[in-house]
Formats: sequence, structure tokens, C-alpha cells
Amino acid sequence: MKRITAILLTGLLLLSTIGCIRVSCNGLSLSAPIRYANADKYTAGNFTYDETKVKKVEIEWISGSVTLSNGSGTLSVSESDADKLPAEKQLHWWIDGTTLKIKFCKSGENLSLTELEDKKLTVELPASADLKLDIASGTVLAKDALKLGECSINSASGGMDFASVSAEEIGIECASGSVGFGTVSAAGSIEIESASGELDIGDVTAEEISVKNASGSIRIDSVTANELKIESASGGIDIGLKYVADTEIDVASGNIRLNVLDKEAGAVFYLDHYHVFSSSVTIDMKNKPWTLGRGEQKVTIDAASGNIKVD
Repeated sequence: MKRITAILLTGLLLLSTIGCIRVSCNGLSLSAPIRYANADKYTAGNFTYDETKVKKVEIEWISGSVTLSNGSGTLSVSESDADKLPAEKQLHWWIDGTTLKIKFCKSGENLSLTELEDKKLTVELPASADLKLDIASGTVLAKDALKLGECSINSASGGMDFASVSAEEIGIECASGSVGFGTVSAAGSIEIESASGELDIGDVTAEEISVKNASGSIRIDSVTANELKIESASGGIDIGLKYVADTEIDVASGNIRLNVLDKEAGAVFYLDHYHVFSSSVTIDMKNKPWTLGRGEQKVTIDAASGNIKVD
């Protein structure tokens, strides 16, 4: 639970990383002074850049949405209705060496509540570039398959919806909002953490996978990993495993249903041990050939409250 608390604090402090929210004593006004280093080196407005010049993209966005895609050659970065905004309110950018940095607006700007409502950013990324994205309030979208190097995305409030993403390493933190992936894969590790909201993932493949949710359901259709760890404080868990072994399941309150058997491949589910801390928990193993022993994959599932389904 200490890690879950850290996610909540990350969400609350993310705004202070990007800017600072101030509310007046009468509660009628709100402003967000945006400040960042080397402000004089940034340029305002939509732009294009050469993919060969950029190895890493860093984005700090306040509100609205960020849509990501891969491209080649000359790539574009734009925001909706940029021509209707004064230059100081438009996105600002700077290529620092091989790192492209994108900010919400000019450093030092005080944004009113209406100006924070909806700025839609669209970014084309070089294939295999590293990505670091921090968004305070808004959605992160990738409609097409996305290929990255190292991927780190932090959101204080708002959902994420990716059709497909592959990377060397993937780290996702979302304080509030649903997270959805069609397929997600990494050569190394994948860490997905949420404080509040549903986690809905199709196929996931990596050497090590860690999925944590404080409040909300976790559903993964298919998992391939050497090590899988699932943690939930409140909410159901529904996991599809291609093959499993060396499995540990801890649950304080809820039901466990295990339906893992691939008859065509001759796979057998190995249940080493499970821990149950409540008399209300039931284990459903009907008509399944359960075998004690060890196999190739390690699976750990911890749940404080909620039903667990593995099939």
C-alpha cells in the first residue's frame, strides 16, 4: 500500500512539476503560472522537425489531450486552434541537442480557468525515440501502432487509450482515469500503476510485468512474461495466461476462480500455493487437472478486496 500512496502523491504533485495552481481566497479565480528553465530558447507555435535530429521527446502538458503517432522524414507537432491563440499561449518548443522539449505555453504565463479547458496536442514521433510525457489533466491517445525506445507517461487526471505500443521499457502512472491498451510489449519490463480507474489491456508481452491498481478493476486478456505481479487494493482481477507456474495468490476478501488449461498444447496450470485470509473466499477448481510443482513462469497476485479470475 505504500506504493499506492506514492502514486496518489505523484498525481497531486504533478501539477507542481509542470506549474503551480493558485486559488484565491474567495474561490472565484484560478491561475497557473507556468515556469521552466531556458525559457528564452523556446519558440512558439506549430512546427515541423527532422526525425534524424531527435532521439528523445519530452512533453509537459497541462490540460486537454495529447495524441501520439510515429512518422518518418519531416515530422509535425501541432495544437488545435493555434491560430486563435496569442503567441504566449501557444505551445512552446526547443530542440536541446537531440532532445525535443514541448511545453504547454510560454514560461511565466498565468492561465485562467477557461484557458486551461481544452488544448489538443498532436505529436509525430520518430520510431524508437525515447518518450517522457507528463500531463496534469487530459487524455493520452495513440490510435495507430506506436514504436518507442524507453517510454514513461505520468498523468494526474485523465485516461489513456493506446491501440498498440512496443518499446524497450514501459512505465505508466495514472492517478485518476482509465488506462486501455490493445496490445503492449517491451523487450525489458512493463510497469503500469493506477490510483483510481479501470485497467483494460489486450495482449501484453515482456520479460517482467507489474500491474498495480488502488481502486478499480484489472483485466488482461493474454499475458506472456517470465514474471508477472498483480496488485489490487479494491477491484476485480481478470487475467488470461498462456502458460503459468510457480503461482502465489493472496486475497483478503473476494472469490478466486482458476480456469487455466490449454489442452491442445498440453499445458498444465501449476499452483504452488495460495493464501486466503477470509472465510468468505472460495476457490473454484472444478473439473481442472491441478498439479503441484514448478514451471517456467512466476505469477504473484495480491488483492485486498475483489474477485480474482485466471483463465
